[in-house]
Amino acid sequence: MSDRPGHGLAGFVFRRRVVVPLWILGMGGICGLLTNVALRGDQTTPEGSLVRPNPSEPGDSRIHALARLEPASGLIAVGVRPGLRVEEVRVKEGDEIKAGTLLAILEGHSQAQRQLELAEAQKKSADDRRSLQREKVALAREREDGLKSARHDTAEQVAKLTRQKFQQLTALEKTLSALIEKDAKTKYEIQQAAYQLEVAALRAELELKELDTAEALKPRLRALEDRELADNGPDSEILARQIDIARAALAQTEVHSTGSGLVLEILARPGEVSSGSLLTLGDLTSMVAKAEVYQSDVGRLALGDAAKVLMEGQPVTGKVTKIGRLVGSNEFRGLDPRALQDLRVVSVTIALDDGAEASKYVRRQVDVTIKPSQRATR
Repeated sequence: MSDRPGHGLAGFVFRRRVVVPLWILGMGGICGLLTNVALRGDQTTPEGSLVRPNPSEPGDSRIHALARLEPASGLIAVGVRPGLRVEEVRVKEGDEIKAGTLLAILEGHSQAQRQLELAEAQKKSADDRRSLQREKVALAREREDGLKSARHDTAEQVAKLTRQKFQQLTALEKTLSALIEKDAKTKYEIQQAAYQLEVAALRAELELKELDTAEALKPRLRALEDRELADNGPDSEILARQIDIARAALAQTEVHSTGSGLVLEILARPGEVSSGSLLTLGDLTSMVAKAEVYQSDVGRLALGDAAKVLMEGQPVTGKVTKIGRLVGSNEFRGLDPRALQDLRVVSVTIALDDGAEASKYVRRQVDVTIKPSQRATR
């Protein structure tokens, strides 16, 4: 072996250059820097861009979280039974509507409308016939009541006179019996006359009895007639139920609003087959921020705690009105790469003192700062 430097195994090892790419050195430096920052915390982050959520930091009692702006009454998702075709949408985005407003017309509306009109026409026809029948019955009763006394008196008088005539003829027959025995023809004629008078007397007495019986039964008979001609009778009830069925079928082809508010989004268009959603509605007169507070911080909160919501760089004051009890994964994601992403949070509702700015963009993600009070928490 040579004794000169660089010769031999030792010389080869120490003189060989090891080349390391620059991007590896760069990545190592960045990782070291991020690790250093994560370990010591970012002491220079401005208030408007805090990493959220922010577990309790020494010397800072405020709680920072991400939130979403929503109406205090929540968002109303108006739906349509899937598979039905939307024929017409009666509202547009930005319309203020009231409860009961017709929002959309669905397929089959025209046919259902005609079915309802037919059912209503049938009931109206039946009601008219019943009304005419009631008028006829009223006239017949008026006539009957007007002739009641005269008819009874006449029947009674006829029965009495007929009976008297029969009795007179019977007495005369007994008186002339000796004479008429010799004249067979005369005897036969007298007997026939007596028979006819007796039959007439019996009929007159029967008619009188019928009049008395009918008079006694008249209240019950008229009560039955009134029930038959009443508007709430069985036939009328059947027709009314048919109208209800037709009206319910028509209602299935119409979508009405169940509450008041502003139409925020139209999700279906005329001619489309519905997938289940029609529009989104919200009452923007009162706005809240639904914040996701880190589970270790929520215990320091109490109802009424003051809060600030940052929108377009301007703070809007509010207060905590509801603290949830369920712990779940966070839905909101911050843009800061240093912020933790997989968190366990609790929903906290903050009522805004001024919802004018918040109502411009519903479901906007905002930053929230809550200052816990000195009161005892849960």
